[in-house]
Amino acid sequence: MTCSRAALRLAAVLACAWLATGCILVRTYLGNELPPAADGGIVLGKTTKADVLRDLGPPDRLVRQYDGDVFVYAYIRRNESTLELEEPVFTHATLFEYTRVTERSDRMVVLFDRGGIVTGVGFRRGTEQLEPF
Repeated sequence: MTCSRAALRLAAVLACAWLATGCILVRTYLGNELPPAADGGIVLGKTTKADVLRDLGPPDRLVRQYDGDVFVYAYIRRNESTLELEEPVFTHATLFEYTRVTERSDRMVVLFDRGGIVTGVGFRRGTEQLEPF
């Protein structure tokens, strides 16, 4: 009986070692964190394009319009978690994989007139809604 219990334990250990489970957590940030429009020091009719470039840096996107330019800024946060079950000894075949990706962003749009003076600002904060790991 001792021999069969030892064989069962060995079989259980080998079965557990047969399947390897891996978990991967990735957090990605793209762009620079944006201050809210009120905290950015932007004053309608007074702040210039040079002021915005100095304070916020180059925009992620520049849109040229007849009435003036538009600067678009973005700060993106992405959480990704992956659970993987594979056979680690002979084939390294993946038996099961589940990936969950959650992404949220903050966006700021700054509108300029032809003279390079700010005429409007739009801001939306979405990164606060991102669930923690």
